[in-house]
Amino acid sequence: MTIESLFGGNSTKEKIIELLSKNWPLSAKKIYNQLQKEYHISITYQATHKALKELFESKVLEKRKEGYLLNKEWAEKLESFSEKIKDELEQENENKEIKTVQKFTFNNHIEFLKFQLGFMEEIVKKDKKLDMIFHYRQAPYPHVLSNEQIGRMKKIMPKVKWTIIVKKDNPMGRWCAKQWRQMGVNVIFDSNISEDRMMFLNDYILNVYTSKTSLKAWDDSYDIKDVNDFNVNSTIEDISDPKFKTIVTIMKDKELADMLR
Repeated sequence: MTIESLFGGNSTKEKIIELLSKNWPLSAKKIYNQLQKEYHISITYQATHKALKELFESKVLEKRKEGYLLNKEWAEKLESFSEKIKDELEQENENKEIKTVQKFTFNNHIEFLKFQLGFMEEIVKKDKKLDMIFHYRQAPYPHVLSNEQIGRMKKIMPKVKWTIIVKKDNPMGRWCAKQWRQMGVNVIFDSNISEDRMMFLNDYILNVYTSKTSLKAWDDSYDIKDVNDFNVNSTIEDISDPKFKTIVTIMKDKELADMLR
């Protein structure tokens, strides 16, 4: 334990306390010898004795037959004070934490889906669990994932709590919702959410942006009365096309994520 600046810059007193935090009890003579040997302090025995007397009178030290040692009550108060300062500094740093936003651009939507799965895996690996809420304009079509990606998703699902909130309620969306529910995902239709695609993954907030052209194409593909009319091949071709360029911003902010969920 190193004590600094608690005794008006008195180096001798600080070094005496440091010595006695490592080895105790020590006689005045041993303290005097070790101050010279370990710290190369140029000091007389009389000055050492005076410093010990002042530390004893201020109840920093105790004096026993065997020699001097730190006062237990003083040490406990110092530890409590140190913890209080540490907590206050940590709280101050937390309040001053700068929230940074990262932006990623993907040439098509398929590339984003690959990134999204990898991001989910990384969070599960780090946090051991994943609480997700996705806001979608249309219910996501689950079968754009490859068999390999589906296998990876199933592997992490036991550690995932996942809710998808969908703005538009239609036959195709309800069919997609059924597929997701079979995988353990909770799907809710709620027209009150915004048009923006937003995702919450633990403390991370993702905003996903695509062009108006891609949004219209997606809406058109869901504008059907019979799910058998859904053009799977066209959908996969579309989301692999550069016109479905996807831009994502990511920010980690627990307070904001909890507020927006």
